[in-house]
Amino acid sequence: LNDPVLAIQSLRRGGALRIAYVDIDAHHCDGVDHAFRHDPDTLLISTHEEGRWPRTGALDDMGAGNIFNIPLPRGSHDDDMAMARDDVILPALVAFRPDAIVLQCGADAVLEDPQSRLGMSNNAHWSIVAELMGVAPRLMVLGGGGYNPWSVGRLWAGNWAVLNGHTIPQVLPIPAQRVLAKLQWQGQRRVKVPPAHWITSLRDAPRNGPITDVVRDRIAILRARLVAWA
Repeated sequence: LNDPVLAIQSLRRGGALRIAYVDIDAHHCDGVDHAFRHDPDTLLISTHEEGRWPRTGALDDMGAGNIFNIPLPRGSHDDDMAMARDDVILPALVAFRPDAIVLQCGADAVLEDPQSRLGMSNNAHWSIVAELMGVAPRLMVLGGGGYNPWSVGRLWAGNWAVLNGHTIPQVLPIPAQRVLAKLQWQGQRRVKVPPAHWITSLRDAPRNGPITDVVRDRIAILRARLVAWA
């Protein structure tokens, strides 16, 4: 079941005429794209790792003018996502003036995930959640990709904290640490013993770095489209 498609349809039946879908996990949102690519009342924005399955979501795919794809190269980090957020995602949302936003906040774009080669920290996701709050009357935040149980649990606990205005502690209370300590990751050989900070904290260390010319050029192309679109 494609939960974002069902969510958008449900919001529309509830009276939201203009709906923005923002997808920040490691894969392009091919199913949502298929459902709404010809609907100018549904804005589709996706950041995803270039070349990653399903290998859709090209930079130059515009749909009905409602599609903004930001393919990111391997190793893209927090600063790359921040530039995408500030230069494309937020300006597009402001110009579109949605009645509701659906954010697919999958955890597989973080460094520890085995299914992608992106290099973000969970701070990148939390910043998107925080910035989208208040942009539209309604915000629905959904899960998505994520294949490391510790990075998924920590990222989504942080999402919940951001949405509810809770401070994220530097060190988790012992009962919370016990929950994370009991997680298991079956069928893999990468992690035999989880690093201590996966148990004791929610927040990753920031993963910053220089923004490559590739990312700058792609975002500049989308910014130019936004100026004409708005």
